[in-house]
Amino acid sequence: MRHLHSKPWLLAEWAILMIGLPVALYLTLPIRYLLPMIWLIALGCHLAYRALDRQPTHIWWGRGAVTWANLRPILLRFAFSALLLGLITWIWVPELLFGMIRTKPAFWLLVMVFYPILSVVPQEIIFRSFFFTRYQTLFKPEWMLVLASGVAFGMAHILFHNWIAPLLCFIGGVMFARTYAKHRSLMLVAIEHALYGDFLFTLGLGRYFYHGTIALAHAS
Repeated sequence: MRHLHSKPWLLAEWAILMIGLPVALYLTLPIRYLLPMIWLIALGCHLAYRALDRQPTHIWWGRGAVTWANLRPILLRFAFSALLLGLITWIWVPELLFGMIRTKPAFWLLVMVFYPILSVVPQEIIFRSFFFTRYQTLFKPEWMLVLASGVAFGMAHILFHNWIAPLLCFIGGVMFARTYAKHRSLMLVAIEHALYGDFLFTLGLGRYFYHGTIALAHAS
């Protein structure tokens, strides 16, 4: 089984799972099955991660890293990013600004509560906990691992059938990967991810992450 940890095998595995699989799902998966598919993949990655790492669950979650000292730079970076995203949205697509709050406030509230649980957690299991454990020997130095995680995270969002989701998620994926690389805390990086995700839905850009522009065009 030693070949399963060789660089050629790991590179092929990364390309198939992180590039090939999103392309295959983009071509074949009905969007309504996206969330169950994410959880199915996350379950497989979680089992693989536990087999590879064998650390207790409380260490895996990294609750101890959720401190004000670690949250402060995350919140400052988020505040700057939120202002920039708000300005871009106001200039580029002002008709979307706060659209979900204005038209579907009850649904917006549900998204604020359930998006971090149903979407953020499985994504962070796949693209941070599993990814960093499995491919840390493949991508060196660490900035390459961070970049590869961002690329994989962006590629996964081609399933939304627009270019905005992969672009924003590549940028966000690099930020989240940097946080995980520094603290190795699933909980801390999930908090950061949830901040950006909930803000995008609040701002009005959630249409690019919900059913994709194709499905929403038919619904509008």
